[in-house]
Amino acid sequence: MDTDFYDIVTDREKKRKELIYYSLFLMVFENFVSHWMEESRSFFANSYSWDENKKKLICNFVKPITRNGEIKFVPDKDAEKKYINDVLHLEKNKNGNWNPKLSLFRWMVGVGLIEENDFLTLSKCYEKRNIYGHEIASCLERKVSAEDKKLLIDLINIAKAASRNWILMVEIPTNPDIENESFFDENGEYKEPEIISGFDIFYSLVLANLKDIFDE
Repeated sequence: MDTDFYDIVTDREKKRKELIYYSLFLMVFENFVSHWMEESRSFFANSYSWDENKKKLICNFVKPITRNGEIKFVPDKDAEKKYINDVLHLEKNKNGNWNPKLSLFRWMVGVGLIEENDFLTLSKCYEKRNIYGHEIASCLERKVSAEDKKLLIDLINIAKAASRNWILMVEIPTNPDIENESFFDENGEYKEPEIISGFDIFYSLVLANLKDIFDE
């Protein structure tokens, strides 16, 4: 098996499509999960700080207390516990332990970001991610099926819809710089804004690569 696997990964033309497909799938899935883990945490967090080393905004759970006449901020365990219970403790795995990723997907259904059918698709993606990540050698021994390709396309469509819904449900209503009048036509009828997020561009590039390798 080791020799066969070495031959597969070193012969780029022999398994080029498969290598590209599995790389794209893992990249999109991990990007989706990490993004919504951060967004869900930011939704519950009550404080933010800038991490200079990681060059990113960190969401915190803190509360003010008074000590010696001074106001200080300390960890708010109750607020963090609520986040964990409401987002990360919704679905269990086969062993009966809480599964953060599946729980995240269930939370997204609950708040209206995705549909129930999307949860089932994401659960299947989660299973495939574990297979592709841990059994890549055996995966490369077979061709990528039409079902595999469809699953990645479904994942991308779910990701795009979730980003759009988040903008409509959270970012627009909480942004004071956006004028509500812009969402109504000349007759006063509501019109949904045309929304293009950074993820739309990213996913369009992924779809383009997917189309190129399977339409050759």
